[in-house]
Amino acid sequence: MSDYGLKVFDGSNNVKLDTTDRITRLRYSNEVAAGASSSTTLSDISGKSTAQFGIALEAAKTPHVVTRSGTTISWTARSGGSYHPSSNTLVLVFLYT
Repeated sequence: MSDYGLKVFDGSNNVKLDTTDRITRLRYSNEVAAGASSSTTLSDISGKSTAQFGIALEAAKTPHVVTRSGTTISWTARSGGSYHPSSNTLVLVFLYT
């Protein structure tokens, strides 16, 4: 295992991002409001590998779901069922090689 890089886990201890053996750079970040759902297009990520996820900015609340389709990054607030109320979320997109 490398001594360098970044490893991000979710609340269930699942690895969301592991860049300990890759070169990465932050491509996009945005704070989105609780309950808001939207998207952005990043034309320069076409054909490149990315890791995208959201981090809740409030304790004991639920972050947005962040997905990628082509060059579009979307975020959707979770609600209902067993989810805690939604939180303002930091959306992050990393490019890696």
